[in-house]
Amino acid sequence: MSFKIKNNLDILIILSLYLIIGLILINNYQYLLNSDGISYISIGQKYINGDLSNAINGYWGPLLSWLLAPLLLFSPNPSFSAYLIKLLSLIIGFFTIIGIKLLIANFEIEKTIEKSILISLIPIILYFSFFITTPDLLIVCTTIYYLYFLFNPKYTNNKYNGFLCGFTGSLAYLSKSFALPFFLVHFTLFNILFYLRNLNKEKRSIILKNLFIGLIIFFIISGVWIALISDKYGKFTIGTAGEYNYEFIGPESQGHYEYYSGLMKLPNKSAVCAWEDPSYFKMESWSPLESGEYLKFQINIILENIIKIFNIIELFSVLSILIIIAAITIIIKSSTDIESKIKLAYLLITILIYSGGYSLILIEDRYLWLINILLLITGSYIISLLIRTDYINKIQKNILIIFLILSFIMTPITFLIQDSHVGEANYNLSEELKNNYNLHGNLASNGNLIESDHIAFYTESKYYGIPKKTGNYTELKIELKNNNIDYYIVWGDSKENNYLSKHFKEITNGNITNLKIYSLKK
Repeated sequence: MSFKIKNNLDILIILSLYLIIGLILINNYQYLLNSDGISYISIGQKYINGDLSNAINGYWGPLLSWLLAPLLLFSPNPSFSAYLIKLLSLIIGFFTIIGIKLLIANFEIEKTIEKSILISLIPIILYFSFFITTPDLLIVCTTIYYLYFLFNPKYTNNKYNGFLCGFTGSLAYLSKSFALPFFLVHFTLFNILFYLRNLNKEKRSIILKNLFIGLIIFFIISGVWIALISDKYGKFTIGTAGEYNYEFIGPESQGHYEYYSGLMKLPNKSAVCAWEDPSYFKMESWSPLESGEYLKFQINIILENIIKIFNIIELFSVLSILIIIAAITIIIKSSTDIESKIKLAYLLITILIYSGGYSLILIEDRYLWLINILLLITGSYIISLLIRTDYINKIQKNILIIFLILSFIMTPITFLIQDSHVGEANYNLSEELKNNYNLHGNLASNGNLIESDHIAFYTESKYYGIPKKTGNYTELKIELKNNNIDYYIVWGDSKENNYLSKHFKEITNGNITNLKIYSLKK
């Protein structure tokens, strides 16, 4: 036991530092909440209340809400729910660091470099944890464990690795539907590569068993969820988020549906806003096969996204492109041993498949967090290879490690500083409106959708969105009345105020700068 503790002392210290710093900082990011996070909290509460039919949601992966639900049992109010979802992210980050430690072990990275990389994970994973609430950290965590089992040197010796790959792959899918096509392509391709590399009949037999067992386990677990959401929406679907995003970037798209659709009915009685289930948004569907013009449009999307991918990975680290070029050079031209080249190739192929999937639709920085981690591992592995082959000495090694770590932690540290206390003003405003003006009920606003959604969440109200921009105030009044709106929030010095002030009572008496709230209650 003492031997194990001694070998794991470094990671125990790093995990302890991560938790201590995280728990100290968490209050600074408690209110950094988006509509996605509000939806996950609302869905989690449905599981607690036994409202399973409405908890089943094709747009949001269920795993985050499942993990959040037990914590919400201890939540007395929305503010504490927002705190709990950040705490959950911190816990997920804890297990992500452990997974990365295990994955790094597969690549036999030099110990000093490994320690340095694990230390650099503290600000990186803290940034992922305190970012606006999304399932992207959860899919990083589950996918890291999948890669650990797949890239384990003993993968071809143990048929249980296929089971573990299928299980962790299905958890990744339950985190975010993107993981389904990624897992099927990645897992199948690598098992084929393993099969072709091994001429031993016994090992080939184990590889085939791993492939089929992994796919069976993946389809059994994922299939249950696919069946539930397909039944709910009356059509086969692995998740509606990809469909929405594809329609959002389409040639006829008007942007996000909430900004032009007018006031929207909520998907269920306990929803805070319509964004809880965008599956019901009726947007313009399209296909690149419809016409030559649409095909050209799709090709342009892919080309633009490829450029965005390179910009994003450069944001992760200024050394990202250099790391990729160095890895390719080592694989093609160096005298490095074949096993090391193969391991580098594994990392690059994974990066290519993962980022390539997103290049077809929509790219955001957070979608590529896994690439950030894999590039960090790739860079550290390259330095290890340079040491092993005597291309660099100890001093050069230390310089390269410092540059590598600094390049990867600069962005997360910068964003952690910038994002501190973001969203707190929305919470304070909501408390003022709730306590001083008794704001509660059905809300709509003339804009500032995210801020208005926050107000609805913290005041335990319902937010119906933004009315249609017709410029006709009579139609505005009718739309508000038809949707049983209790309060209409007007942000800024809008021309609407002249009309609304003649027909409705403004409850704040002008006491809040750039904000007026009109009561439509009789």
